[in-house]
Amino acid sequence: MRRKLYLVIIFVVLTAVAATGAYLRQRGKAAPKPGAGQAAANCDTPAPPPPPTAPPPPKLPGFAIETACGTGAETPKPAAKAKAGAKVKAKPKGKPR
Repeated sequence: MRRKLYLVIIFVVLTAVAATGAYLRQRGKAAPKPGAGQAAANCDTPAPPPPPTAPPPPKLPGFAIETACGTGAETPKPAAKAKAGAKVKAKPKGKPR
C-alpha cells in the first residue's frame, strides 16, 4: 500500500513538471522576441513632448484666494481683563435658579 502511494505522488509531481515545461515552451513561442520586427528609428534628437491636455486656467484680475479658517495665520486675541475698581454690571433680577 505504501509503495503505491509513493508511486502515485511521484507520478503527480513529474506530470506537473512536464506540464509546466510544455506551457512555458508554448508561451515562449507565442511571445515576440526583442529586436525582431521593425528596428528602432535612427534619431539624433528625442521626440517632442506631447501637447498639453487642457489649457491653464485664466488669470482673473482682482481675484485672490483668501486664507482658510483655522490655519493659524491669525490667532484670536484674548479677552481683556476687568480693571480693579471697575463697575461690574448687575445681574438682572428674576427667579433664582
